[in-house]
Amino acid sequence: MKVNSTGLGKTTMVAHFAELSKAEENGSGAMVLNIEATEPVHWSIKATVGGDDLRMFAKLLLKPSILFRAIWLVCFGKSVSSPEKK
Repeated sequence: MKVNSTGLGKTTMVAHFAELSKAEENGSGAMVLNIEATEPVHWSIKATVGGDDLRMFAKLLLKPSILFRAIWLVCFGKSVSSPEKK
């Protein structure tokens, strides 16, 4: 995946999902999503995801045009190329 951050100006990073695990908080029912950025910097990004986040993601994913595109990408999509070097 390509990731843009407003703190980096127009720089585009290459990243991937590294791990999804249960949160170690007291019975919160949350999960921790680790994303690894590899180019042009190496950053580890951790996001704590709760039920409300997953419901919002499902709502966004289940829009017919988005769902069709997601299924097409799973079946036929290729890797995203690295950003162009300037």
